[in-house]
Amino acid sequence: MRQSSLLPARTDPDRRQELRDQRAAEIEQLLRLAAEAGTHRRASYQDRAVELGLPMAHTLAARYRQRGVDGEDLEQVACVGLVKAVRGYRPGPDTDFRSYAVPTIRGELRKHFRDRAWMVRPPRRIQDLQTAINAVEGELAARLQRWPTTDDLAEAIGVPAEEILDAQRAQGCFRPVSLDARLRSAPDLTLENVISGDTDTYALVEHVETLRPVVDKLPERDRLILRRRFVDHRTQAEIGAEIGVSQMQVSRLLRQIMLVLRSALSA
Repeated sequence: MRQSSLLPARTDPDRRQELRDQRAAEIEQLLRLAAEAGTHRRASYQDRAVELGLPMAHTLAARYRQRGVDGEDLEQVACVGLVKAVRGYRPGPDTDFRSYAVPTIRGELRKHFRDRAWMVRPPRRIQDLQTAINAVEGELAARLQRWPTTDDLAEAIGVPAEEILDAQRAQGCFRPVSLDARLRSAPDLTLENVISGDTDTYALVEHVETLRPVVDKLPERDRLILRRRFVDHRTQAEIGAEIGVSQMQVSRLLRQIMLVLRSALSA
């Protein structure tokens, strides 16, 4: 029988929410049984409740990704929080396990960030402020229909905007990126290659002007190789494919070109 066009079609989000509600109801039932059972049966009920609660723990852990902490570590911490919630929950007439478990798991995740995730540890004030920012950002974004500004966060938390900026500047302290990390857009380059140092700018300009006529006199293929490698940031394999030679030959050609340029600078 065809479904009536007057009835709303089921969507995947509806189905996922229904499954979450079913799991929550089953966990609630298990923990109410556990509260009345003996020691052995209680452990069995709680273990089953933990198994059913794992998707919720993983979902909460995923919200803290991309903040400098390994994803697997976050999931383990969330699971620890889930176990604590299951063992600490005391069901009553008006209680709901999910309402108890979510803040318990979030608390474990935030504690992990606060106590163990810092490679460069800022003052405790900054750490607590970052926790407060993380707690209100999502709510503000939903209410304002845009990502909250520094002033929005300052007003919501009740601190000066300058303190919000201090906390935001320290976000990278959890796990700074290695200088040896490869760039996604140019795998042959590392972060160190693109970070400016204490270079003598005047000397650099002088070198550029010295090399300009030398580069102009290079064969067309050599100029193309230089442009592809140092302007377009192509890999040696990509350059080789374009000009019809192997990657090893590109490497050898680059060494020869660089010798010519160094000789011009030292002349």
